[in-house]
Amino acid sequence: MARSYQIGSQRLKLNAVGHVLLAFLGVFGLLSLFSNYHKIATLEAFQRTPTIGKVTMIYGNDSIYERTLETHKEHSRRLGYPLTVLRNPILDGIWNKLAVLQSVLLRELEKPVDQRLQWLFWFDGDTVLMNPNMPLETFLPPPELSNTHLLASRDWNGLHSGVFFLRVHPWSVELLSAAIAYPVLKPTVQLMWFEQSAINNVLAENEYFARSTVYCPLRWFNAYMRHPNGIDLNPDMPLHLQVSPGDLLVHFPGTSKANLTSTLTPYLEIAESHSRHWELPLEETRYIDETKRFWADLRFGSFGRITSIPEPSEGT
Repeated sequence: MARSYQIGSQRLKLNAVGHVLLAFLGVFGLLSLFSNYHKIATLEAFQRTPTIGKVTMIYGNDSIYERTLETHKEHSRRLGYPLTVLRNPILDGIWNKLAVLQSVLLRELEKPVDQRLQWLFWFDGDTVLMNPNMPLETFLPPPELSNTHLLASRDWNGLHSGVFFLRVHPWSVELLSAAIAYPVLKPTVQLMWFEQSAINNVLAENEYFARSTVYCPLRWFNAYMRHPNGIDLNPDMPLHLQVSPGDLLVHFPGTSKANLTSTLTPYLEIAESHSRHWELPLEETRYIDETKRFWADLRFGSFGRITSIPEPSEGT
């Protein structure tokens, strides 16, 4: 009887071990499946021919910029956008932005048409990519607006050049050339915001450039911070300027270097956590419908000049 009990007990133990082993193998198999799926999805992203390239500059030893860059790298990894980062200055200060963009533009224009990028997406180093599931193509104009070459945004200071789209086109080479040369050709003109003021002046003084520029709602791809904690809204900032879950990125213009780490950290922590609340798929955001309405509502005058830019409604 005792021997029978021992044999039965051993069988129960073996069965239990077998069940645990089978469960482990099942979990391992599922993990392998999801791992393989991620690899396949990543490969598919890189196998498709990219139409947009991302460009920025970061140099020096400030680790906060490396953290912000990692959020953009994740976006590029998921959706297959080539990323160019200027690590060594070419010109003085912020003017390097225009220099590296010009370099990438010329490199692309040297290629056969069917091998070129179609657009460049510039982002300043003080931006945090909040939703790496958001395709940049979402914001581009429809094919029939082929004379639109610059997509920018503006705030209370006018044009904001911290984040913008630039078409790979000779027009863009001319725009950047004019902006780079502006302080040399007009040394008496004060440029309060440096290259931003130069671009703004070039657009204001030249119909050729102005008529191919569209100002998109700022929140599309250049949203500003909400509450310092990254969670609550800022009651002192218009809602349509504040980043919200599902939005592409958040920008921190004007933040002093001394406060940069403390200001950006709450948003970096959200981005690095890959919260499902923030990383919405495109179809769960408002942008499919909103971008369609925006481009459909534009009214064109002579030579394709944009004459009516719909303003975003409060609270959206």
